[in-house]
Amino acid sequence: MWKILFALTLVLSATGFFLVWQEQGSSRAANQISGPKTLVDELKVEELVALRISTVDQDFELKQVDGTWRVGEADWPAESQQVRNLLLALLETKVGDVVTSNPDRYPRLELVDPEAGGDGTAKRLDLIDQQQRPVLQLLIGKPREQGDGQYIRFFGEETAFLIAEQLPLEDSEVGWMQKNLFSLGDASIQVLRIETPGGIEYTLEHNAGATNKWKLSDQQAVEQLNTSVVEQMARALRSLEFDALKSVKTPPEEVGRNEVFQVTATASDGRSLKMSIGATEVAEQHWISLVLRSNSDNQTMNQEIELLNQQTEPWIFAISAYSIQALLKDRSALLEQK
Repeated sequence: MWKILFALTLVLSATGFFLVWQEQGSSRAANQISGPKTLVDELKVEELVALRISTVDQDFELKQVDGTWRVGEADWPAESQQVRNLLLALLETKVGDVVTSNPDRYPRLELVDPEAGGDGTAKRLDLIDQQQRPVLQLLIGKPREQGDGQYIRFFGEETAFLIAEQLPLEDSEVGWMQKNLFSLGDASIQVLRIETPGGIEYTLEHNAGATNKWKLSDQQAVEQLNTSVVEQMARALRSLEFDALKSVKTPPEEVGRNEVFQVTATASDGRSLKMSIGATEVAEQHWISLVLRSNSDNQTMNQEIELLNQQTEPWIFAISAYSIQALLKDRSALLEQK
């Protein structure tokens, strides 16, 4: 009897082993058919040194140095939340259905490698680690035409897949940059000095305790300020964000800087901002240069100012005309018309 039981146990054990093996084998086969489950299985952000982005028009990279991401040859600080959003999306995005393995269909899906040229070119994203090895090489195609999703394929592989949502990938250097140049924060403008291209100079002074908070330093008794115009000027300086940047050596006529407004704003915290603003609007933008100074003994603020000046000195910046035109005023434009 015990021999029969022993034989039965062996049979059941062998059968169980076979069932487990068969299930694992089926899982492997299914995975091979459907492809990878996620864009990247594991990502150690601290071990990344670069994100390389390529399109048919340009190649650039974001570099990570001491935990800080910087953009391209300008070495400009990247918008850290934007980088985090992309890396998180790469970790969380699941690979969906197989779309095709036929290279003839790549152009229509915009999945042609940028280096291959041609129409319908993909965006290529390479994540590089400290050993200069690619952690991920991804070709990102066009969004799905009907419904959500986007087409992708892994570099060097033929199979194209659909993912559920579009990846947050900017395809220009400036799209990754921190755009804020200057912010007043809790401070306020106390003195505003303007020199127009025609050589007219005037100074506005702020007095919070007075009935008329703003006055011209040379204001005549018969003159009355249009306070709404002056307040618009002050608001224009609360925060400056740029849309593009170019070398400070760019020819002035190219960026509307043949003539300039010189604007100097002194804040209540001791900071002094000096801007040179191109008088001519170019593509709904004015190009500016800027430098920041300090009359404060706040060492932390002074160090931040020094770093900002080192960063901005080689560049001029495009500011939207809508946000900065309020500063481009002759003295007469500030007065109430009788």
